[in-house]
Amino acid sequence: MKIITCLVACVVLIFASANASAASYQADLERWISRDLTPYVIDQLTTQPRFKNEPIRFVVLADENPQSASSKLALSIRDRLRDSLAREAGVHIVWQGDVSLVDASSAIDCTKDQVNFYIGVEVVEDRGGLINVDVRALDILEKTWVAGFSKSWRGYLNNAQSRQLNQLEADRTFRGKRDAPFNESQFDLLAAHLAHELGCALLRQTAGEYVVTDSTEKPTDKAEAAMLELVSNNLADFRALRFSPAAGDANAVIEGKAHQIDDELYQYWVTITPSEANSNLAVISASAYIRIRDKYAVASLIPSVGVPIAKSDIGFLQPLKIVELRDAQSCAAGQTDFQSSRVFNGRYSSSAFDCYALTTESSNDSVLFFLNHQLNNGLVRLSGQSCNSRTDARIARTNEPLRFVLPADSLMSDSWSVGDSWKLNPVKDTYYVIAASDTKAARALSQHIRQLPNRCSAAVRNGLEGYELRRWMDQFAAIAEHWKHAVDWQLIRVKNIY
Repeated sequence: MKIITCLVACVVLIFASANASAASYQADLERWISRDLTPYVIDQLTTQPRFKNEPIRFVVLADENPQSASSKLALSIRDRLRDSLAREAGVHIVWQGDVSLVDASSAIDCTKDQVNFYIGVEVVEDRGGLINVDVRALDILEKTWVAGFSKSWRGYLNNAQSRQLNQLEADRTFRGKRDAPFNESQFDLLAAHLAHELGCALLRQTAGEYVVTDSTEKPTDKAEAAMLELVSNNLADFRALRFSPAAGDANAVIEGKAHQIDDELYQYWVTITPSEANSNLAVISASAYIRIRDKYAVASLIPSVGVPIAKSDIGFLQPLKIVELRDAQSCAAGQTDFQSSRVFNGRYSSSAFDCYALTTESSNDSVLFFLNHQLNNGLVRLSGQSCNSRTDARIARTNEPLRFVLPADSLMSDSWSVGDSWKLNPVKDTYYVIAASDTKAARALSQHIRQLPNRCSAAVRNGLEGYELRRWMDQFAAIAEHWKHAVDWQLIRVKNIY
């Protein structure tokens, strides 16, 4: 009898344990945040003496490090926790990255960036699809996790939460970092950010006072000159840097420069350099990232000029990709088996036997044309091994991959990325595919593309540049606008192709 009772008790415990485990996995994340996590964090930060009035920052973590970009889900959890503590007495939340413009009536505040504790949210998905949410506190000064401050959840997401998990977003509190750059409408905020960084660096140094003159040579680029003027004005308001009208009084120069990192990403540097090489004053600099889209090319820092080219609102052409052909003879023969290739994910290497092709796919029967804007050598049309004087067109059947073999011995290196705009003077080699799903549109495009110089070998061919390219592209834009219901295009930009 005792044995039976024991067995029944064991079975009950097993089922109870299984049910508890299932309940923990299936607990609703939203309910856990509102009923469990938020009250816990509020209690910890308001009752634990070590947190009282200490500067605290809420961040998203990955591998125990704060991230400047994360999933929308992780950022939303972070924001909810931060907002719940915003009005709690004794809790000092640092709102880093929320740049404000300079108030001339107030001195620079270099303490606003000081943080003693991170409250970190980490969201990780395991191989089985289960989600782990961990919230912990990091003592920055001691570089240790705060003992006893930990809350975790493990379970499955609903559809809306799963979508948020897959949406990558920049963390605006890290604005100015590479993964969270300023945008082209925030030049004033960028200037304020740079001035704040420079101003605090100037106030921390003890070697002496930096004096610059208004007659300092300005950058030749108008946008760079305007940015430097904004930064200088902010520094003057901060009273962190002295400006003198007399050139003889100056002991330093202030300079600004935008460095292009990628197609639309720039890193803007402002540097204060002592005039004398043996000066006790140190070089002081600050930098931040800014993203500038093509439509602002003429008026902002981007040196290249974009041309808007219309295309179908319902795109039927898949993004262009580069594939490596495993049979090196394919480039010489001009004929390949699509199955004997592999798609690159933005990185690729080269050897003496490399053979490459462009590949795409159309959801409609289409006529395809391939172009190449060679860096510093202009725009050409590609005709493959045939080297036809007529425009080389390829027929793409509905939902069937189509490949265009590149000239033999093409050298691939560094990286490629999908682009979304045509430029007169791109900073990278660029490949285009133009598709027409209408016969008349295809004929019009063929006649116009025929005006481009033809390239059919590994040798770089001089293409259209300057005024001739602008005129050709304006005419192309008119054709594309007229037939935009039946025209689509894709492009990729490639570093160091040849």
